[in-house]
Amino acid sequence: MTIAQNLQPFDNCPALDGYHCQTNSLVKIYHFYGHPLSEDMLLGLGAGMGFIYWKMKLDVEPYIFIGGRANNKNFFQDLGQRTGVDIQEVSTSSSQKAQSTLLDHLSRKEPIMLFGDMGYLPWFKFPVEYHFGGHTFTICGFDGAETLLASDMDPQATGSKKGFYHQVTLAQLSKARNSPFKPFPPKNTYLKFDFSQYHAPTSADIYAAIHQTVESQLNPPIKNMGVKGLRLTATEIKKWPSLFNDHTLRMNLFNLYLFIEIGGTGGGCFRYMYARFLQESALITKNDQLNLSAQTFNASGKILSQIGEMFKGAEQDQDISERITTASEKLIQAAELEERVLSQLSSLI
Repeated sequence: MTIAQNLQPFDNCPALDGYHCQTNSLVKIYHFYGHPLSEDMLLGLGAGMGFIYWKMKLDVEPYIFIGGRANNKNFFQDLGQRTGVDIQEVSTSSSQKAQSTLLDHLSRKEPIMLFGDMGYLPWFKFPVEYHFGGHTFTICGFDGAETLLASDMDPQATGSKKGFYHQVTLAQLSKARNSPFKPFPPKNTYLKFDFSQYHAPTSADIYAAIHQTVESQLNPPIKNMGVKGLRLTATEIKKWPSLFNDHTLRMNLFNLYLFIEIGGTGGGCFRYMYARFLQESALITKNDQLNLSAQTFNASGKILSQIGEMFKGAEQDQDISERITTASEKLIQAAELEERVLSQLSSLI
């Protein structure tokens, strides 16, 4: 990890390596307050592993988003309930109010977890037109004037990402926090924590979280989510050549690699993280069957990783049609694996 120039972090605020921006930010906050939990455990307790196929339009062109997260609306609340931590997601349209709250935290030398537009954060080198406001990071240092210290991770790596510190000015941070760009404008959002009732996750907490994941993946509210979403993607991807021009097709195929392997998923579209959650849970609950379920999620993750790697070179590859057919078949394999393991978990708990 690196520290930018001479600005030092607050005590007990390491720039931890990690996988996913939200769970990595949460790990740092839990660590600061003396309750270290793994990213995998936090993801699982919040029922955060899932699947979604989302077709939308950016400007005039269709755009496909593949996501491995779930429970985005209630993730922080459910995680907090299962660890005894009151977690509140606070947003404001006032940049002045947002900065006042930020400076109040920093005056007490407390790290704060923020949402911000990656396109405006100075430690990222994205094209000027790139915007993503669903990103989280922590601010963990302040010089008392205009410069703050942020803690984040390398966005380019797959698997475990290197943690680092980077300086940012109040003006730069305000622009990133108040970005208006869709689909995820950050709205000056920060997380407020109360650890006074913290408790280590119990077997009951773990089983409740697993049950929530099972239900969301086997019985999703719409067909483009969960196991149904995997199967829908297997069908839809074969339609992409007729839906897109060649450039847009290749862009969306390359995005599969980004969404599955690079975009803060821990690799395998969050399946490796969820497998490790189940392994940790097996130790806490003393239920060895969870280790078998973990093996199946690892296998599904490997299949999804293979799909992502197939399209790493989508801009130049000549055999795109054959790869699309193979990807469709692999998506069906992953759906069958996950339907089976989720049904087994449903019976188990």
